[in-house]
This record gives sequence, C-alpha cells and structure tokens, in this order.
Amino acid sequence: MLNSKLSLAIKTALFGSMVFSSQSATANNDQKGADKEIERIVTTGSRISRADIEGPSPVVVMTAEDIDAKGFNNVFEAIQSLSSATGSTQGQGYTNSFTPNAETVNLRGMGANRTLVLLNGRRVANYPRAFNGQNNVFNLSSISAASISRIEILTGGSSAVYGSDAIAGVVNIITKTEMDDVTVRLRHSTSDQGGGDNSKFSIAGGLSQGDLNVSYALEYSKQDMLLGSERDWLDDNYDGPNTEKEPEYQRVNQRNIMAATFDGGFKYLHPNEFGNNVCDQWGEYALSERPSRGFYCGKDTTGDSSYINDREQLSLYTNLTYQLSNNHEFFAEALYWDSEAKNRGGYGIGWGTDRLPEGIAIGDQWLWDATNERYLYLTRTFSPAEVGDVRAHFEDEMLYSAAGFKGLIFDDWNYEVSLSHSASDSFEYENLIASDKALDYFLGQPIAGTVNEFNPNFARFWRPLDQAGRDAIVEVNDSSADASVTTVNGSITGALFELPAGAVDFALALEWSTEDYAIRVDPRTLDKTTGWGNGLTGTEGKGERDRYGAALEFRLPVTEQLLASIAGRYDYYDDETAVDGAFTYQLGLEYRPIDTLLMRANYGTTFRAPDIHQVFAGPSGFYESFTDYWLESKCVQIVNQQSTGLSAVENDAVSYHCDMDSAGKLREGQRYQGTRTGNKDLKEETGYSATLGFVWSVTEEIDLIADLYRIRIKDQVESWDTDHFFTTEAKCRNGQEPNQALCDDVLNRIKRFDAAQPDVGLKVNTAHTTYINQSLKEQTGFDINLKAGFDFGTYGEFDMDLKFTHVLEVVNQQFPGDAIDKEYRDNYLNNDFRSRWDNKFGWRINDWLVQLQQTRFGSSWNYEDPDKIRNPSDEKRALAARMKPWLIYNLGVTYILNDNHNIKLGVNNLRDSRARNDKSYTGDDPWFNRGRYPVTTAVMGRTFSLEWVGKF
Repeated sequence: MLNSKLSLAIKTALFGSMVFSSQSATANNDQKGADKEIERIVTTGSRISRADIEGPSPVVVMTAEDIDAKGFNNVFEAIQSLSSATGSTQGQGYTNSFTPNAETVNLRGMGANRTLVLLNGRRVANYPRAFNGQNNVFNLSSISAASISRIEILTGGSSAVYGSDAIAGVVNIITKTEMDDVTVRLRHSTSDQGGGDNSKFSIAGGLSQGDLNVSYALEYSKQDMLLGSERDWLDDNYDGPNTEKEPEYQRVNQRNIMAATFDGGFKYLHPNEFGNNVCDQWGEYALSERPSRGFYCGKDTTGDSSYINDREQLSLYTNLTYQLSNNHEFFAEALYWDSEAKNRGGYGIGWGTDRLPEGIAIGDQWLWDATNERYLYLTRTFSPAEVGDVRAHFEDEMLYSAAGFKGLIFDDWNYEVSLSHSASDSFEYENLIASDKALDYFLGQPIAGTVNEFNPNFARFWRPLDQAGRDAIVEVNDSSADASVTTVNGSITGALFELPAGAVDFALALEWSTEDYAIRVDPRTLDKTTGWGNGLTGTEGKGERDRYGAALEFRLPVTEQLLASIAGRYDYYDDETAVDGAFTYQLGLEYRPIDTLLMRANYGTTFRAPDIHQVFAGPSGFYESFTDYWLESKCVQIVNQQSTGLSAVENDAVSYHCDMDSAGKLREGQRYQGTRTGNKDLKEETGYSATLGFVWSVTEEIDLIADLYRIRIKDQVESWDTDHFFTTEAKCRNGQEPNQALCDDVLNRIKRFDAAQPDVGLKVNTAHTTYINQSLKEQTGFDINLKAGFDFGTYGEFDMDLKFTHVLEVVNQQFPGDAIDKEYRDNYLNNDFRSRWDNKFGWRINDWLVQLQQTRFGSSWNYEDPDKIRNPSDEKRALAARMKPWLIYNLGVTYILNDNHNIKLGVNNLRDSRARNDKSYTGDDPWFNRGRYPVTTAVMGRTFSLEWVGKF
C-alpha cells in the first residue's frame, strides 16, 4: 500500500491545506522575565490572543527539539512520558487486543477517550476501530515527528472552549510553517540484545515566492518486529518471577495437539493411543506432560509473541499560505499517513472442539466419541509449515485536509473561517481456521439423529496438515473500518472597549461538525453457525451524528495586576441518544502582584457526550477473566462443611471447581465469553475541572511553576464493570441484594452451564453487558515544574526541566448508592500511578551537547490482593505490597559539526532496566503489567541510535 498510494498521497497533500488555527501559538518558551517583548499569541486553552505565555490554565509545551532531546522514536512515546499521563493504556505491545496497531495517551487516569486530541486546533478523525473494543480514541502513531513544531498539552478540562471530550485534557499538535531551509534527518537504532531495529528518514523544508509560502515535511520509518524469543527472559515458561507458584497449566508446554476425555475429571488421552511417536511428525513439538492430566504434543511458546510490531510508515505534510491583501490571507494544509504493520500472537492459529458452531458441543467443549464411547475434547495449534503466514496484518491510513481564510476586519479584529475534513481507514487480515469446515474435516458428519455424536477421523487429526487439508479449512479473516469528521469553524477575536486597566478582549467561535464511523468484521466472526477455530470474536458498529457549538470568551483587566477570564459554550448533538444540548462555562483569574510572579486560578464545568461507538456498537464479543464470587462463596461453605442450599448434583459440580486447601478459591482461573451492544439511552458525562497555582520567575535563571488540580466526572460511560457485575450476581443468588429489579436484570444477563455438564458444571458460560452511566470519579493532585538554565562560562551551559505529578486523592463510586471510596488512590483495584517524574537535563560546551532524560513511574500494587474478603488466603495476602518506582534514563550526545550539520549518538534505557515485578506474580509473559508500563521500552531494553541532521 505504501508504494501504490504514494502518488495519490503527494497529489492530495499538495492540493492544499491550512496553517495552524487561532488556537495555536508562536510562543518561544525560552523567553523569561517581564522586561522582554513578547508578541500577542494564542495558546491552547483559549482563543484570545495575549501578550503573556502563561495564562489561567496550566499548559505544558513540548517542542520538536524536546522530542528529539528526550530520545523518543515517535510522538506517542513523547506524550506517554508526560508526568500527567498517570493512567494505564494500550499500544502495540498488546498483541492480542482489539487495536494492536493504535497508540494513545491517558491523562490523569481518566481514560484515553477523555483526552481531546487536536491538530492545529481542529478535531481529527478517531482511529476507526474501538480501542479495547469499547471506546473511540485518536491514534497518535498517525502524526510524524517531522511535521511537528510543538505539542501543547492542557492538563485539565476545557469543555467551555473545545466542547465534548476535553474533560481530562487537551493535546494540541501544532505543525511547522514558514520553513526557510531544508532539513534532512537520517536515524537508525538497534537494541543491545538484538532485534527491533528502527530506521527513519525525514526531509522538511519550504519556499516563498511573492505572496505565496509553501512548507512540507516527509517522513518514512521502518520498524522491525521484536519477538519474545529474542529476549532471554521471555523465551521460556520458567522465566517468570514466581513460576514455582504458578498454576500447573502455566508451567507446562502449550497443548499444541491434544485429545482428552472426561473420566471423573478432565484427562488427556496419550498420543501413543493414536500411533507411535506421533508428536515427532511436526519436528517442533515434543511429547509433553501435565502431571495432573496426562500427555500431549506440546511446545514452549513463551517466545512466540511479538511485543513490537513490524511496521512501515509514510507521512507527508504540506502547508501553504497566500497573502490576498494586507488584511486577508488564504491558507491550506494536508496531512497524509500510511502504515503497514504485522504482529504475531503467541497462541498461534488453532482449532478446538470448545470453539465449534453454536449448539454442537456438550458444555461448549465436549463431543461424544461414538467409536470409543466416551466424551472427547480435541484441540490443535497449526504450525507455519501447515498454514503459511501466521502473522496478523494491519493497513491503516489517515488523511487530514483543511482550508480557509484569516485576517483583519474592522481594523483590529482577527477573523478566521475554515473547512476541514479528516478521514481514517483500517484494514486487517490474517489466516485462520474455519471452525465449521474443520469440524467436517476432522470429525465428519454427526451420526444420524444426533448433533454431537461422531466417529472422528483420528488419522487425519494426528498428522500434519497437507496442502489439501489447508485448502479445506484455512480461510483469510479480513475486516475493515473507517471514520471521518468534517468541521466548519468560524471565529472572531479582538478588543471590545477600554477599561481603566486595559482593553477588554473577546473571542466568538461557531462550529458545526458531522462525524461517522463503521466497523465491518468478517461475516464468519460473529456468525455462531460457522465461526473461527480459535474462537475469534470482534466488535461491529455503524453510526453518524452532527454537532453544533457556539463559544464566547472575555478577558477583562480588573486592575493592572488582576485579569479575569470568562468563557461559555453551548453544544447541541443531533443524534439518537439522550444527549441534546449541554452548556459549560469557565472562569479564570490571573494576579500579578510583582512582575515575576503570576498567581492563577481556573474553574470550569465539563461535559462529554458518549463515544459514537458506545452508542451504535453492534453485537460485539469478547473474552474476559473475572472472579466468580458466587462459586467462591459456595466453595467457602463446602470447605467449611456448611450447607450450600444446593442440590446434590450442584454440590458435586461446585466441589469439582473448588481448591479444597484454600477456602473460597477455585482450582483454576475463570474466564467467560461476553457480548456487548451499544446503548442509545446514554446521557452525557458531566463534571468540573479546577486548578490553583503560580508561575514564579525566581531569578533570571530559574522558573518555578506549581498547580493544584481537581477533576471530577459524574455519570461516567463505561462497559458495565465486571467486578461489580459478578459481585451483584453473587449477592442476588445468596439473597443479599434487596433490589429485585437489579437482580432480575443481572441474572437474566448471565448464563451458567447446567450442573450436570462435565468439567464445566455451574461455571459461567456467557454474559451480556452494555454501556451504562456509572457513577463518579474525582482526582486531586498537583503538578510542579522547575526550569533552570545556567551559564558557567568556559565550563559550558547547563539547563534542566523537571516535571513532577503527584496524586493526592482519588474518590471513586462505582454506582449510585454504593459506598463512596475516598481512599481509592491506594486501593489495589486502582491500576494507575500515584506519581510520575519527567525530567530533562542538558549540558552544552563548545560543539558538544549532552542531554539526559529521566522518566520515573511511581510505586504501584503488585499482583497479590491485600483484601481479606477477595483474597482469603493468609499466605498469599502476606505477599501484597507496593512495588518500588521504575526509572528509565535516555542519554543523547550531539556533536555539532558546523552551523548546518550535527550527529547524535543516543542510548535509550541506559541502565537496561526492566518493568517492576515481584514474587507475587503468577501470570503469563511478559511478567509485568502491560497497561501500566511502556511495553516497547520494557521489552526492548537498552537501545543505541545514530542520527545525522543536515540543513541546506
């Protein structure tokens, strides 16, 4: 796709686009002190131009030079390093997720979909697929570093200026304009342990001819895949921190080819029953044993997963301005991004009788082997030699274009009108086993008059798949998705009249936008009569909506030292939800008692309309691990020899699942198959965002910025919380929940297997959830930023930029009527960090520049639950503790050859440190929380890069 669409991309991009909007800035962040002349600018958080960089709302500015200095490969890594990004997220390290080629940010832990991402102050299309199968987010991978001038991050809500989604923060990506020279960059990086190489080339420049100015930036990058097998701590079952405590099924080879029956329990059938040395036919499989169940053909697949995608990307940006007259200008811009990526899941391409079309398997996994008169369970994983390509492929595109006019009217009022359009497309495909065809191929037709009794073709099952077999059962699973947003903006800003302390400035903005999306999965994916052999499920959805917005801002000089800002906005949604109109307002104060000190406060109400996918999602499937509180409550009674109130058959079923040595625990982890649909009755989220702080130029060399913040969200839209869902079920079944209507709803949504079903009796089979307005979340914390620069003469120049975020309190309430947890910050269930550091140090002497980036992830809970009710085992609970902070250092050494050329040697993850983990962990590779820590850094380890930059 990169080659075939390059010509189209260039033509589209050169057609035109627009310069950054009135919400962008041309500020030089290095200027300090009141005695320096600063032009009137507009920064993120307001549309009113001002003479001061700092305003009532805290804004973090990350320039292109900052991104390069910190050693990051891309925009995602740079934004993810922000100290305010305390929340968990997903990226390409989540191999088996719904969106393994999308990367986003989660400011304040409020959710990735609650941070609004703008391009030059305008909305852009979200990634067309649903993040984690649930939310709409912007894919930061689609913006290349070569086109960026800077990124402005507003770390708080700003609905009164930007409308919905700006509830936790705003990321405004501002592109380059008016470049006078041509800059070429060549960069290559490789890892200390090998693998994951990255190469990048970019060229950016511009030209002017009379009243016409054109700028452009092109970037191409190639990232190699990194497999777990390329790391010595990710290539073996026993690499985990606590393998001696892991469940047995996690410490043995994967069951690549296995047959089993039920005989008082789940028992494997020895491969020798079907032929001598049958496992040797595959070469890579060996006769393996799980002591409690028996023998099978298996392989240690720990290292088969990819943690960094094979990814090839092309980005092209262009911008032009044409001066129509002294007071009017035409502007246009376009950005095109194309990505081809591949990853590999660790489980391989498989098929099993637990993934048969609906209505065939007994207990959703067993068949009746009429030949041998026994229950039969079969499962196979197919090797690359059998099915060919075992990788998943992703092809993504994004096109943004805009054009408009800007200038002066009425002598000194600035105006701007623009039309922008942004579209993103995604296409995915992979080889999979067609479940219904595999059923016919390995088992044949059911015995007449039955649906689940067969005379299996064991000779075919226990031999490698040949070409005929491949043609019979392998199909290509493909799916596509697209999203777009078209926006018309108009704004006027300027001075209204004079007060004794100065001019009253105003800004009026009008906006209309239309948004749509569609996700189309392969028909087989959600068809329960066919299906895929690995049980693949997916999410579909399709919908559109229009939005109208009007915002008005005033900036009033109360005195020479005190400025007040007032903003109000009304948004109206024309769609099928319960959201109609929403009004938000914002109040800000700036007090300058002396020239070097700004004291500020800001308060604003916020709202957020439900994601379009949360409204229009079609039948969507997923698999999720959970705690089965009802079964565990029955286990406590059985182990303690108490009455359960169940029948004898039901008691036997529960006893089979119980860990008899640990009251209240089950022998194995539980997982259920869920379905989810959209909800058109959702209402908007509401809340507020408040900050109080100061900006102090302590000396000419030192600036100190500190802000206390609070963000509150009510009626959060989420998929029904799993823990609450099954806790409620347990209370209802045990007669502890007085709300009968709630019990009726929950119990109707959960289906358990019949008690007589072998191996699975009374376990949860399926559960159906939806999106609901849950209750509230509130976070209070502070940000501190210390900037300093010193000139030591012959010893060089030293500078530092230290950013620290600390969460003081998190208040959480899952549902109205639940107890309000004011200690949720320290709750085991809270997956976010309490604190983060983002520090940069620089030293320049003669032609050398040394830069050190430090990223610190604060302490967090390990994997053992300290709650006595949820974790009744004293031995396990004793392991519960907070893990120590994790620090990552990136070092860059630049040699300036001359005014136009320099070379840079970079070392990322200088200490080759790994993400925190400890002996409490009994999970799967990569042995740490992938949502908490950056997977690419943690798995890659120490990397080296060499970069050359030339200007012509």
